[in-house]
Amino acid sequence: MGFDREAVAAYFQPGGPMEQHIKQYRHRDEQVKMAEAVADAFVNQEFLVAEVGTGVGKSFAYLLPAILWTLESGEKVVISTRTRALQEQLLERDLPDLKPVLECDYRVAEAKGRENYLCWNQYISILAGKQTLDEEQQHFISAILTWAENTETGDRKELKLPGELMRHWGLLAASRRSCARELCRYRDKCFHFKMLKRLEKADILIVNHSLLLSDLMVDNSILPEYRYLIIDEAHTFERESFERLAAVFSLEECQDILRMLYSKEAKHERGYLQYLKGRYPNLMPALNQLSSTVYRCGEYLQACFDAIKPVKPRDNHALVLEQQDFDSPWFAELVDQYTGWQQLMNLLIHQCSELKAELSGTDEEMAVNAVLQSLREGSENAYVVMEESPDRANTICWVSFKNGQPAALSSSSIRIGELLHERLFSRLKSLVMVSATLTIEDSFSYFIEKNGLNCLDNRERVQTLLQYSPFDYDQQAMLLSLYDMPDPTSADFSRAVAATLKDILQVTQGRTMVLFTSRRELQQASRNLRDWAEEQGICLLVQGEDGEFKALMERFTQAPKTVLMGLETFWEGVDLKGEILQTLVMVRLPFRSPADPFCCAGDRYFRLQRRSSFQGFMLPDAAVRFKQGAGRLIRSESDRGLLIVLDARLAKRSYGRVFKNSIPIKRVVTLKRAELRDFLAKTGARYLTPC
Repeated sequence: MGFDREAVAAYFQPGGPMEQHIKQYRHRDEQVKMAEAVADAFVNQEFLVAEVGTGVGKSFAYLLPAILWTLESGEKVVISTRTRALQEQLLERDLPDLKPVLECDYRVAEAKGRENYLCWNQYISILAGKQTLDEEQQHFISAILTWAENTETGDRKELKLPGELMRHWGLLAASRRSCARELCRYRDKCFHFKMLKRLEKADILIVNHSLLLSDLMVDNSILPEYRYLIIDEAHTFERESFERLAAVFSLEECQDILRMLYSKEAKHERGYLQYLKGRYPNLMPALNQLSSTVYRCGEYLQACFDAIKPVKPRDNHALVLEQQDFDSPWFAELVDQYTGWQQLMNLLIHQCSELKAELSGTDEEMAVNAVLQSLREGSENAYVVMEESPDRANTICWVSFKNGQPAALSSSSIRIGELLHERLFSRLKSLVMVSATLTIEDSFSYFIEKNGLNCLDNRERVQTLLQYSPFDYDQQAMLLSLYDMPDPTSADFSRAVAATLKDILQVTQGRTMVLFTSRRELQQASRNLRDWAEEQGICLLVQGEDGEFKALMERFTQAPKTVLMGLETFWEGVDLKGEILQTLVMVRLPFRSPADPFCCAGDRYFRLQRRSSFQGFMLPDAAVRFKQGAGRLIRSESDRGLLIVLDARLAKRSYGRVFKNSIPIKRVVTLKRAELRDFLAKTGARYLTPC
């Protein structure tokens, strides 16, 4: 066949296969250049970092050369995305569209985590009465019986049950801890095993970042061997790596393991050990001893997290632990309780090992082996967090809270880039990392360093590509910056935000999205605007009050006189073409909370190098998020819209230029609050369609 940049580019030329077979295809030089760069990266074994603006068509630009390369070389290509929406676009639209273009067969498989699949062993165990279920859980099992007996995929996405029932999916889901692997009697019909077989045969593998990173945590035992990787939506990859590669000592997860074995509520004893007592009365003494150990383990586990109760989360975030925390009385109490818990866990593991030996050759050997895996994993995770991490200068530890109560202790490296290089990038022949938002003022330096690409022995392997959006932003969009708003830290800011939003909405009457960085400010704005909006005939949709992302998006697209106010999930992933969204308001510049563990890790990383953490991390991180948020406004070459920033720091602070220079909207007007309404009614009207 022959594979090089010229062969790839030929598909995209006017009159070529892409234009012949794909409706609404338009030749774009930017798309061709990206496809050529991807081809070069594969041939030359390079690492390509590419920022490609909205409207270029980046998915075709990497999919087509990836398919041609895998057919030419016989090498698998893994494509990783962050969002489910992009995965579905690739699997259901883009890849099928390329079939007639390429006129050849290629095999595509989607990789999913075990938890998406029905586990036959779990299912049969429940039907056999090995687990005691409450009424709601029994209702869930009844609701899925017909599906379970007839499904060909075992994929939970086939189920169309209400959320209150689907929250019990964990009863049936496969999991790494409980999976018996080769020992499982149901291996031949295992849905997860069938998925792994499809991956082995596939040319192109579609995964999400979470699964890609999980594979690194289990010594690459999920995905088949690969040497060519494309990471789309790469702007979030470092953050996701920080979270996914963390060790977690979780109260809920450890409790689930113990309760699955044994629990005692009032006079009722439940769990797998109770089932074994009925089936193997000759093992009653050992099983009673096990039950006692499990019960005591549960008490010590709860005592561990009770010891943390004197501390509270900061700014609704997790609590990052500093040296004074490790020296505090509450941490000393935690260590005492943890030591007792870990000793009991070791005893429990020993007792379960003896039980496994007693049950050797029986149907239950596999189940006890899965229990042992779960116990060992829980013990090891806690060990990493409690005994290894506090002594490491390059590790950050934090407490997570749920409903105001401590729920987990976690630790992660502050040098995630180096970790990614060591575990992932060093074994690749070629890597493509692509997004619409990677650069800061057209520079890739921040992204390359934070993702560990500067750790390569041969720095020349890293190539960069910057392709701007083909949209005419000078004609399509304008940025309005208010320079006399109160300081965001002042008490007057929330009142000024509400008053300014009223001025904006009196003109726009809807088709407006307002992006917040603080839930408290979002709720305050909702209280200030709810009654007023109703009087104006404007539908106000607030995240957390009127629904979450999917439901709010559906309602927002149905009625023009609507304003949607949301948090971080709405800063990216919103793709509304046409007149649905014409005014985008950012309440604050999106600096992360200093209490955010990821933010603390970035701060510590730069401080250890005696570099400015603000210039090195806080500012570029916020600029990328600002760029993502601004990207929600113009999604097609016919869109028009206004971006309005209520944070005066954009106009007043010297670093404001970094934000402005990082977005494609170059028409910037700085004005007073008192001037805004008239400006919108007159000059801004060319960007707005009346509702």
